[in-house]
Amino acid sequence: MAVLALLAIIPVIIVSSVAAKRIKQDNLDYLQRSLFFTVKNQSEDLGVLCSDIISNAKNITISSNIVDYVTASTADDYVLSEENPEYIDVMRDLNAAADNGNVIKSMLINDSGIVIASTADDDSLGKKIPNYKELLGLAVKNSGLSEFSMSNENDRKSPVFTISKVIYSQSNEKVGLLYIMYDTQSLQKLINNVKTDKYTIVALLDASGNVLEYPFKTVNHYSSSKNYSDYTEQLNYLYCSEDNSQFVETLIEDSTGKKCYYASPVSNTGWYFIASTDIIGIRSFSKQSSTVVTSLAFLVCFAAFIIAVIVSGRFVVPLKSILKTFAEKKKGNTAARFDESSKDEYSIIGHSFNSILDEISESEQRYRTIVEMTNNITFEINYKKNTVFVSKNFNKKFSFRPKDDSLKESFIYKVRIHKDDKDRYLNDMDRILGPTANFIQGEYRIKSIYGDFIWVMIKATKFFDRNESPSKIIGVIVDIDREKKSEMHLLQRANYDNLTQLYNRESFLKAVTDKLASTAYKKTLDAVMFIDLDDFKYFNDEFGHACGDEVLKFVADTLKEITFERGFAGRFGGDEFVACVTDFALFGDAGKIAQEIIDILGNGFISESTNQRLYIKCSIGIAFLHESGKTTDEVIAAADEAMYNIKKHGKSSYAYAKSASKNSKIPNVVAPTTSSIDSDNIPSNGGSSSRYKNSSPEPAPPKEPTESKPSIDVDANFFNPLF
Repeated sequence: MAVLALLAIIPVIIVSSVAAKRIKQDNLDYLQRSLFFTVKNQSEDLGVLCSDIISNAKNITISSNIVDYVTASTADDYVLSEENPEYIDVMRDLNAAADNGNVIKSMLINDSGIVIASTADDDSLGKKIPNYKELLGLAVKNSGLSEFSMSNENDRKSPVFTISKVIYSQSNEKVGLLYIMYDTQSLQKLINNVKTDKYTIVALLDASGNVLEYPFKTVNHYSSSKNYSDYTEQLNYLYCSEDNSQFVETLIEDSTGKKCYYASPVSNTGWYFIASTDIIGIRSFSKQSSTVVTSLAFLVCFAAFIIAVIVSGRFVVPLKSILKTFAEKKKGNTAARFDESSKDEYSIIGHSFNSILDEISESEQRYRTIVEMTNNITFEINYKKNTVFVSKNFNKKFSFRPKDDSLKESFIYKVRIHKDDKDRYLNDMDRILGPTANFIQGEYRIKSIYGDFIWVMIKATKFFDRNESPSKIIGVIVDIDREKKSEMHLLQRANYDNLTQLYNRESFLKAVTDKLASTAYKKTLDAVMFIDLDDFKYFNDEFGHACGDEVLKFVADTLKEITFERGFAGRFGGDEFVACVTDFALFGDAGKIAQEIIDILGNGFISESTNQRLYIKCSIGIAFLHESGKTTDEVIAAADEAMYNIKKHGKSSYAYAKSASKNSKIPNVVAPTTSSIDSDNIPSNGGSSSRYKNSSPEPAPPKEPTESKPSIDVDANFFNPLF
């Protein structure tokens, strides 16, 4: 054992000597790695901060209050007044954005270069900005961020930077500019947080080469900076060359060879985070480190050698006895036992090992008995042997015997899973067999040899050896077929309409309630449509209830197709249906969906009970979530009211519910009359104006259908919203 220790120590000594020499020779590589990670990580943090600043400015420019106010300022009759309610709303938005302690002032500038709103206590309001075109050019360069400069704002001279963002009107026309001035305290904090050695200093360069460095009281160009003037030639190339990638991947030395720097770009800004270091100091530190490493290595090796020589004599013989006993147990000799005759520590160890072996034998017998007696199917996957064991009752349950074979040929991958469960099953198996999961539990449908599917629950747990490597997986397959099918039957009856297989009233209302919560969080545009069939009683009276059921099923199938992968539908009762359609791009898109429903139902279908084509007409009310109501009841009531408005004025069309918000973009629909109405005469709020009343007679009540098949001749496009 001493010889082995010596053989192990000699390579360690050689490696330590070579490593120490390598440390001294590669001190510049050490510097490069250290600076690379330090500067790169900090430049990423600065990039996150700047992204937040840019995102905040962008959110302000798309605020409806800001956009409407700046757009209005371009009108010829616009009058700037601080008492204007719209001005007060805009100032509230600007002040809210200025709650960030780093904002010095914020201004809105219209397209004529005039300041129309400002958070600063100066006299700039209402005056023209002389450098408006320069700010406008900056707004599209470097994400709108300016270079560093000195400012006397807030009665103190300090370094600042600004951000400019173009404001576009609702029609996507440039109407003005947002201008925000920030102090550099947040940037200073991030720079100061950088942990470097005493030989390295860090700073931030803007897109023009101005340096922001400790103690952050002045802003100088790098050519005038005490710490970076030695790199003027290299930095000039960095800012002027189109191919400057080498400067963000390698260290650059100055002309004297005593210093070097590393620069990393700050994303989306045009800025660079830069570090300058003293090469001579780093070399001195590396030399000291190599000396310590060499001395420590020799000391450890010498101590290890002495200890190995002393200990080897006491442990070699007993260890050989232990190894021999283990070898016998591995061959299957159940009678092999460790020697307990001596009175030293090894006899105690032998006694403990013998007790453990007895307990293992009992555990194996107990486990084997449980596996044979339980109704559940058990299986075991052995990683080291690459085998799969399955209990015999698998054959009783699925009428075929799985192979105790390699993993790829076992039932794990060969069993036939229902197509709807297959991806989930394979994903769960990959998780438990891979490194991502130590336990799985799932419910799947397995196909027996007779072709029927049986619901089972599979639970599996991963076991590890002493090296924390997975050794085996033990699992159980539980028959839950009867309980699962009973549960699914009850769930189907509780949540779905028996005739149409759509959501019933309670299930639909719950789904809309859930959608209201997710819509508020995701900011999506979703709508509820209340659909009532026109003159449905005709089908029951003329052809019988079997025909009426066919009509209801056809309407349900149409709604399922319309809402597939973008919503859900339900039956409220009788001939009333509801649908929730999600993720509209524009408010007007809801009307297109409603018209599509009207068209499909209007084309009709061939009835099996009558062998005739039946044409169906309907009236649809549309209400938008959160726009037409804040609760489920309010949204449904709004859609119902819009539908009845159509019912009262001709049927067979759709209408939007009124919005509770004065700034809503929902198209307004005026109930039709018997005479045509010019779209210019329709009031913007959806109500009736005096011009409307004077130019159109009162609407006549709709006539009841008198023909054998319901028919309403009013032009459906007359009810469509104005875009």
